[in-house]
Amino acid sequence: MNSQGYDDGPTRGGKWGCAVAALIGGPLFLFLMLIDSLGDCPPDVDCGKGVWTHVVLPTMLVTIPVGLIIRWVVNRRG
Repeated sequence: MNSQGYDDGPTRGGKWGCAVAALIGGPLFLFLMLIDSLGDCPPDVDCGKGVWTHVVLPTMLVTIPVGLIIRWVVNRRG
């Protein structure tokens, strides 16, 4: 049978990179969410708390490079 379209799936490194990033990112996200929810600001004071800057951004800054490095290492060896 002749395949006319795109017929390639994710690489082995891509699968491993996503899995490791998820294993690191999930607990890190939950830990940062817990830490962010523990602190409280005094009334009428803007202390700049935010889920995006204190939880999501640090999680992404850790998991994206980890996933890409794992992907690169696995694809290089395999």
